[in-house]
Amino acid sequence: MQFDKKIGLIRKLLKKKHEAPIIELQIKDYNNSNFYISLLYSRTIDKFKVLYIPLDVVEDNKIEEYCCYQFMEVKSTIYITEQIKKQLPKYEELVSRDNRNKHINSFTIEIDVYMNKKKYDFYTTRYLPKRWEFLFEAIVMLFEHCPNIMNELATEILSVIMNTNESIEYQASLNCDLDTMDLKNYFPVLQDEKELKEKKIEYLEYVNGKYYAVVEDHLIIIEYNNNRKILNIFCDQPELVYSNSTYQVLKAIKNKQEERFYKIKYIDEEDKKYNYLCLSMTKEGLKVIKHNEIVTLPVNTLKDKDVKIIEDKNNILKKELEKVMKS
Repeated sequence: MQFDKKIGLIRKLLKKKHEAPIIELQIKDYNNSNFYISLLYSRTIDKFKVLYIPLDVVEDNKIEEYCCYQFMEVKSTIYITEQIKKQLPKYEELVSRDNRNKHINSFTIEIDVYMNKKKYDFYTTRYLPKRWEFLFEAIVMLFEHCPNIMNELATEILSVIMNTNESIEYQASLNCDLDTMDLKNYFPVLQDEKELKEKKIEYLEYVNGKYYAVVEDHLIIIEYNNNRKILNIFCDQPELVYSNSTYQVLKAIKNKQEERFYKIKYIDEEDKKYNYLCLSMTKEGLKVIKHNEIVTLPVNTLKDKDVKIIEDKNNILKKELEKVMKS
């Protein structure tokens, strides 16, 4: 049964039971899983409830058989909804409510808010963005009233706001088994033998659940969920997504190759600490990966900052850094 048909069955059930949604969370094709969670007001019993439905188990029209309810405390519900109401006038335009990644159709999150006699539909891909922080408490509250198996999903969806993850706008998402897939089937460019030249992979390392690679001064990030068999690709130059460069990186990952980055801790003038994957020290400064880009921390700023080397190769970076600092 299609996702939209299941949502339609839920709508009919709520109408029949005189239950009005206040906040709805629809999660579609997120690691190949689908869920519906909502905060409801029951007119019949004058109570707030959270409804949770794991949509993948719904196989027939008897949607009521799949519903899981938890009652909500009135004071906390009113507080959360009032906080949201104050922010909604800023989101009258649809463009302000649409944060979807145009490159992929999976990991879709729809948050429907029914307040001020209107429906505000918010859309995002994978993560709740920081600019929607006013929805954070409501999403936390919804997940707190779901089974514990949902904790990991909640943590991932909220990770950008909680500063435990950096949002990456992947340009491709493939359903495949990396260990057994025939890479050539996914890279049409490889049909031209001239394009199959080996490329030097300067760096390739698995860091924080993702593979970071640098090929010909371009950054490629690969995320692979082995359990769900989902592979996501990001390139700092979108044209490289299905290129020989990405092919070479995936082939290297399959072959368990590794070329480790230098790693540094950088402390700025406000005493804020940043950990970076570092490529090299040049005359211009330190080349690092920052916000999914290869950038240079200028030499003239390094002299006044504290740079601590966390991982080095034969003290190469240390020696180069000392030269620059002394000059």
